[in-house]
Amino acid sequence: MPSHSAPRGRRSASRSRDRRTSSAPRGRRVALVAVAVLVVGAGAAAAYVGLPSLRALQERRVYPAATATATGGDPAPSVTPLVPETAEPASYPGQRYPAALPAPSGDKPQSKLWRASDTWWAVMVSVKKKVPTVHELRTDHTWRDTGTVVDARADSTADVLFEKNALYVVSRTETGAITYARFTYTPGKRTYARAEGFPVTVATGGTESASLAKDSTGTIWATYTQGARVWFARSDGTDDTTWSKALLRVPDNTVGADDVSAIVAFKGKVGIAWSDQGNWVFRFAVHTDGAAPGTWKVETPLSGNGMVDDHINLKAVAGDGRVFAAVKTSQDLVAGAGDDAPGMYVLRRDPDGTWEKTVVGLVGDRLTRPQLLLDRESSRVYLFEAAPTTGGSIYYKSSPFAPLSFATGRGAPLITGPAGAAINDVSTAKGSTTSAVDAVVIAVDTTGHRYFHGELPVTADDTRPPILPSQITSAATPAGAIRTTWKAATDDRGIVAYDVYMNGVVVETIDVTTANRQTVDWTWTTPTLTPGTYQLAVEARDEAGNVSPRRTAPQVVIQ
Repeated sequence: MPSHSAPRGRRSASRSRDRRTSSAPRGRRVALVAVAVLVVGAGAAAAYVGLPSLRALQERRVYPAATATATGGDPAPSVTPLVPETAEPASYPGQRYPAALPAPSGDKPQSKLWRASDTWWAVMVSVKKKVPTVHELRTDHTWRDTGTVVDARADSTADVLFEKNALYVVSRTETGAITYARFTYTPGKRTYARAEGFPVTVATGGTESASLAKDSTGTIWATYTQGARVWFARSDGTDDTTWSKALLRVPDNTVGADDVSAIVAFKGKVGIAWSDQGNWVFRFAVHTDGAAPGTWKVETPLSGNGMVDDHINLKAVAGDGRVFAAVKTSQDLVAGAGDDAPGMYVLRRDPDGTWEKTVVGLVGDRLTRPQLLLDRESSRVYLFEAAPTTGGSIYYKSSPFAPLSFATGRGAPLITGPAGAAINDVSTAKGSTTSAVDAVVIAVDTTGHRYFHGELPVTADDTRPPILPSQITSAATPAGAIRTTWKAATDDRGIVAYDVYMNGVVVETIDVTTANRQTVDWTWTTPTLTPGTYQLAVEARDEAGNVSPRRTAPQVVIQ
């Protein structure tokens, strides 16, 4: 009988931390859009090529992408700027940003996109003004710079929430004040104007991250870390020109300089999550809307040696009380943990306060800076991440809300830049998507100083075939058999089996199980063969029955 070799394990990965020196019905489609920034070495001319869609990758073809531009203060277009549905994911280069700025689509807990008037908007660095302004995505896949300045500080990063023609923004820098501003959107003119009295100072002093949420009473909340403590600030009810701040007075409020906090609103509550790398715990504190500001209940969704890093992204399902969190671990720093240790989790908090967690990537996958996007109509959660940890490409995968079950590995590629690109820092919208709207995610690359965006159609049913790498080899063994080896396939929802062909006929089906699902290098060996010429090939299948293109190894002659 044919024999299956044991999994060979993960290839070694860099042990360095991801740190910066600066701080439903078939056919239903929703286009997810991702933006990324590309950076090239100083003085080098960037040569940008067309980015391949998933189908292009599968067929080994590259389609040229439209050249994206942004202009300062262009008039609003006369047509509704909806991004058309696309059959396959596609990505497009955009404008450059100043090389002196850190990644402008960061940071990890923040959201920089929203939807209004049937299109998507984003906070991006203006080509003309060199500071963050409001941009609109147009039908030709380019961004229109409205000229509305979000923060006059070029190195600031913003977290945004859009609701009922109001754009709420909290903004921070490494050393400057944390500020808050509200903008009024005029649909007929497609313009944004800063409301009178803004911006206001939420807190003095810099922070690595700041994010905001709006509770059911209309109070705006923000959270940040300063002085090795977790803080929150809140507006005076619906009067968001007046703010007060306070320590989050809960047990274990001491954090390190590299820890961050994040905030989310969900069904009559507000939750603040934070990393504590000193004690290796991930905490979540819950406040009931209308209760005294200092009243919090603390939960510990994740703990253990090396189980925490400062990568946190929170999203909530509107109306039903579920909260999702994507978190990165520090297992790459734990002696003896290895590439098979958990490198990233997605966690779900149910309305009764219980948490479910699932591993979505191993240390060897080298995933970083995760972001979540929720599709409440299909009850699916989408995970976007960069890999490797220093930046490279943007990948995605998805799972049902319950039970959580993500594909292994990095997932399917969404944005891949030219050689040398380090695309990173994904960010998404706070709100969940439905079949009636598009959706957007953003990310940055830290080696060419250029934005990219990608458009990802989403169906309730799984309609995309897996991607099977082209590397496949066959070699004769001393016993007169043939051993064939191939790399694991990728898929946004997971691989269930590999079909092995010999001379065009299926001779073996290898099921993907819990025991072998993390295998990177797959091997199958035939029984002893009679003399002749043989050619082995492999196809990957997902649960929906989608099949990858067949990969064929060179012929082998058995004497």
